[in-house]
Amino acid sequence: MIKSINAWAFPPGSRLTDIARAVRAAGFGALEVTLEASGELAVTTDEYSCRRLADDIRATGLQIASLGCGLFWESHYTSPDPKVRQKARDLTIAGLDRARWIGTDALLVVPGAVTHWSDPTGRIIGYAEAMDLAFEALRALAPEAEKRGVVIAIENVWNSFLLSPLEMRDLIDRVGSPFVQVYFDTGNVLKFGFPQDWIDILGRRIRRVHLKDFKTPVGNITGFCKLGEGSADWPAIMAALKRAGYDGPLTYEGPGDLSDKDTDWTAYLADVSRRIDRILTAI
Repeated sequence: MIKSINAWAFPPGSRLTDIARAVRAAGFGALEVTLEASGELAVTTDEYSCRRLADDIRATGLQIASLGCGLFWESHYTSPDPKVRQKARDLTIAGLDRARWIGTDALLVVPGAVTHWSDPTGRIIGYAEAMDLAFEALRALAPEAEKRGVVIAIENVWNSFLLSPLEMRDLIDRVGSPFVQVYFDTGNVLKFGFPQDWIDILGRRIRRVHLKDFKTPVGNITGFCKLGEGSADWPAIMAALKRAGYDGPLTYEGPGDLSDKDTDWTAYLADVSRRIDRILTAI
């Protein structure tokens, strides 16, 4: 497995090449870059700029683990508004193109939302309708993903949707494409269940993994914590990933000690790296 970290772990506006150099120096093997509404790597960034950025990152010795995207929280497949649903599909195409241009084969997608993580009591749409709309969108987008050789990897998030690994498994199987698979987040699921159960049920459908920890007794967003300080049973998780045959990037995505003013990331990265090393040797 490859030790990786997400670009969101750094202050907003940080240059990806600066991040890449620091990440590589700390002993990581990969970086998950992120697609934003504007900036260095955006939905409008052209092919030449994407390829040049990817070359610069790889010149540091890193692989590009995947392309993350948080924009699906605002434009998602399960919106009651058909214009928003179309915007989500257009966003997916833009993400698939840019994933291909930067040379990665996985795009992180939030597959829909019954509620938004920031307002868990605000119902956006009914659960059954959300399931139908997500299936319809993913089935329609699967050929676009296949054409580009990039997997749409749907993540388990705090969206009051796909709350069971059985539901996620069945949705993936119903779509029936190797280009619509799972981006599994270890910390996000701790509020609802056990990561090792999800991994055993999803199995080889898992194409990417986010490493995150969470203090289950806290039960809200402040429960996310440093790796090894939460409720995750890392030996059980790693054993389950081994059973699933997963051998891809393990990408840290979680809270850190960096502020927007921090320019020296050495100690922070060394700490995250050591924590992942302990997880990698958990079995």
